Amino acid sequence: MTIRSTALGTLIFAAAVSAAFAEDQPAAQSEAEELQWTEFQSPERGFAVSLPGSPKTMTTPVEGQNPLIQYAFEVTVGEDTVYSVMVFEYPAGKGPKPDNDTYVKLMNAYAKGSESRLRKRGKATIAGYQGFEGIADDSKGKLSHLIGIVPSTDRLYMLVTAGPRSHATGDDAKRFRESFRLLGNGETTPAQSTETPPAP
Repeated sequence: MTIRSTALGTLIFAAAVSAAFAEDQPAAQSEAEELQWTEFQSPERGFAVSLPGSPKTMTTPVEGQNPLIQYAFEVTVGEDTVYSVMVFEYPAGKGPKPDNDTYVKLMNAYAKGSESRLRKRGKATIAGYQGFEGIADDSKGKLSHLIGIVPSTDRLYMLVTAGPRSHATGDDAKRFRESFRLLGNGETTPAQSTETPPAP
């Protein structure tokens, strides 16, 4: 399984994140309401994360790459903020090598799909695992994206939160990022990141 298939799924995911801002969100929580953060667990997908609401879930086979499946968990707050976890699940032993080249391709695919520009990217420790993290801004400078990638055996996790300018370095984005943890066979003791989100 090549990283190209994952990048394709990332393009689809990024486009979905962007579309979330364009659609009416009747079930989305109002920005005026105080956010109620609770831990969401998905034992089947091997992770837990704190979210400001119950996530909408989506399962999508990546076209032409069966049996690669992507699972998305998304919470939208108001009209301009979204929190998402995407899981790429590969057959046993078929996951992509977690190296810098893989991470850069995924970041670039996300930026392309969300029509944003990466202004910061680099290695980061997330949930006690070495991964990769970046910050992207849309062309108008109105939306700020924090993107994290965490590998775990035959899964790749992509954590994304996007919101108004400076959201990527704000407290809510940090809370979302630092709450992520792996469950089951891939579980690790959550450790505080050795790196904070990249500075703006």
